[in-house]
Amino acid sequence: MLAAVVQKEPDYVLNHCAKYLARDNADERHSFFGSDAGKARARISESWRFPIVDADDSGAADASEWNHVTFIYRAPDDRPNVAVQLLTPCLGLHAPVALTPLDDSLYLALTLRVPKGRRHRYQFIVDGHAQPDPINPQTTTTPQNETWSSFWTWTYNEPITLERWEMALVRRMTNALLPFQGRETRNLIERGLNDGNVTHFFRMDIPAGVANYIDNILAREERHHLHSYRLCLPMIDRVLRKRHPSVEPVNVSDPDYKALFDDMKNKSPTLIEDGWDGAIYDNPGYFLYILRRHTWTGAFSHPKYGGNPGGLGWAFLSETFRTSADPSKTAFDWARAVEAPLGKSTEYRG
Repeated sequence: MLAAVVQKEPDYVLNHCAKYLARDNADERHSFFGSDAGKARARISESWRFPIVDADDSGAADASEWNHVTFIYRAPDDRPNVAVQLLTPCLGLHAPVALTPLDDSLYLALTLRVPKGRRHRYQFIVDGHAQPDPINPQTTTTPQNETWSSFWTWTYNEPITLERWEMALVRRMTNALLPFQGRETRNLIERGLNDGNVTHFFRMDIPAGVANYIDNILAREERHHLHSYRLCLPMIDRVLRKRHPSVEPVNVSDPDYKALFDDMKNKSPTLIEDGWDGAIYDNPGYFLYILRRHTWTGAFSHPKYGGNPGGLGWAFLSETFRTSADPSKTAFDWARAVEAPLGKSTEYRG
């Protein structure tokens, strides 16, 4: 399904530019690791926000199934009239579309209406020469060894950054960290909240959504923590295999994972004996802190970020917290604040 060009007010784009791009930033703390270290786009504050992936605010009946994706290019100071086109398979590879200058600024922009749950590649054609987006740090390499910029729309759930074995291990670890067990969960399944879809989503297992969320944020706003996952997951795999040689790490029991987490938090000598290499990553407790933060954020953030599938984390809170005046009523009526079809709000647009 091809994307379509839509019109956005210049102020919509310029507000984003002013907030995130309108300052020089040479601070190395914003520079990514590995192959991205030192690149100009890695030093732009919060460059992962581009292109802008936002709700479809057109009011169309099928708006909940689409995103508006806005591509931005900043012209050089000495070439304010540079010609820039967008080339992307979602428009047809032989149909580049021109970006439009925004008032009297150096910025050019183009907005597309793109289906949710998709990942696409793109390039800019600048004065006839194709190049990746100089702002967006996300890239992909084609089988022809060409480098393109990439983006994905909300609810995309295929691995982007982590390998599949890493995703499986992260999913198992988040399962051991999350509270989705006990009376509230049983009630959640029996009640069939969220128009009867919760049972379906719960049996799909919410940690699968959390692992997807973590993979997504490691590709964007939390990319500076990707190296921690790359270093620590192989060591966790090695420790678990030594402790439980006849069991795959993803099948190790919750109590054994909790023992592992305690050893990581305390940097236990047994953790070192079983395969954790302090010369590679000296603070296992810090990695556990990162994992916990990512896990809880993913479980209860908006599903558009890749976690909390179907609003299940919110439904769990809805079941857990009840009003003191009437225990049959929830104190966390999340559906009133969220857009359809997930919730009931007619005002919120995602």
